[in-house]
Amino acid sequence: MLRSANKWFDCNTLRAVTKVVFCLGFILASGCTGANYRGVEGSRDVTQAFETYQVFPGHRYYYLNQENNPYAVAALGDSYSIGDRQWREFDPQTEKLEKIVELIKRFPVTYSYAYGSYVKDAQGNQIGYCYSSLRLIGIRVNPETKNVLISTDTPWLRDDDVGFGTRTGVGIRLGR
Repeated sequence: MLRSANKWFDCNTLRAVTKVVFCLGFILASGCTGANYRGVEGSRDVTQAFETYQVFPGHRYYYLNQENNPYAVAALGDSYSIGDRQWREFDPQTEKLEKIVELIKRFPVTYSYAYGSYVKDAQGNQIGYCYSSLRLIGIRVNPETKNVLISTDTPWLRDDDVGFGTRTGVGIRLGR
């Protein structure tokens, strides 16, 4: 600990202030990058539509993770697609939609609950719907290819007491 005449200033205070300044700088810098992240607007109507297995016509359906352990389901307009390997396309006219929605609803990610959202592009145009037990962080749409990136929280990468429980994360910590 640094010795100082001022009791309010020590190494712990310096670390805390540094972390706050770093976080604020990161938030400000990421807000100025010009990336097309947007598009998550929670909706009780969308939640109800998924929980009653409503199929949105003219939409392609995807689930995140494994069919027997899904974190989210997304319905995107036909001209859009998800190219991420963790998202798998499926036919919503089969029993899979009910199975996936029920698994997301009944077995949400720890410390979470399932909810529905509108999916919007950078201009605010609605391009689909999502039902997830992971916190949706943002949407990025490539305007040329219409490829959609849905960013979600990743609690399994954290090494803290939030997420999947005490000390179960395997995340990488920088700056230590």
